[in-house]
Amino acid sequence: MRNTRSNVRWKVWLAAGAVILVGFFAGIGWIVWWVSDNIGAPGPPPTGSGPCGSADSVNLQLVYADGHTVQVCTRDRPACTNQPDTGIGNGKFTLSNQLRSSSRRYILFIAFDAALAAEVPEQSLQVGGYVDLPGAPGTVPTGNGPLSAATVQVTPRDPYEDAFLATSGSLAVSATHGVARGRIDASFVSGPTRPDRPAPTPTSVPPVRITGTFVCNHS
Repeated sequence: MRNTRSNVRWKVWLAAGAVILVGFFAGIGWIVWWVSDNIGAPGPPPTGSGPCGSADSVNLQLVYADGHTVQVCTRDRPACTNQPDTGIGNGKFTLSNQLRSSSRRYILFIAFDAALAAEVPEQSLQVGGYVDLPGAPGTVPTGNGPLSAATVQVTPRDPYEDAFLATSGSLAVSATHGVARGRIDASFVSGPTRPDRPAPTPTSVPPVRITGTFVCNHS
């Protein structure tokens, strides 16, 4: 009888140990996946669910050459800030946040060529190039003057693909009581671009236009 009980206990301990090991390695695998999935992903994940609508603080539309559109959005109002002066001009206004769609996630990146004041009546900025990389090909010149230019970039996730950079168009922006509001109507080049070298062959067809609005907490 004692041998039987000992065998049962031994089997129970073996089973418990196996479960613990499986859970341990599964936990490590989840951590590795989470870290790799979130490298380079700014801010909190997209919020809200279902189709994009008027309740979403960021609500944009990607328009493709064949006529189909993709709505990208997030419910909670993201943070947008003035980055410190880098020594090459004024500090710059930036917004970087994840968006949801019906099929995948996206990362939206917006930067201005100067800081955005706390109270600003609506003004129109030129969209085109990277305003935060002076001297690089396609760069919009920056300086100590007023706001004049903006970068708009969208990066598909799940999986990651090359970023789509808007190269022409306009962005109307205003700010009041700690809230910045913007309206985008811009066009993309025929394929993804990168600030440091020509883009590789895109893995998916890029959009040709981006339109829509955003509201963010400005500080």
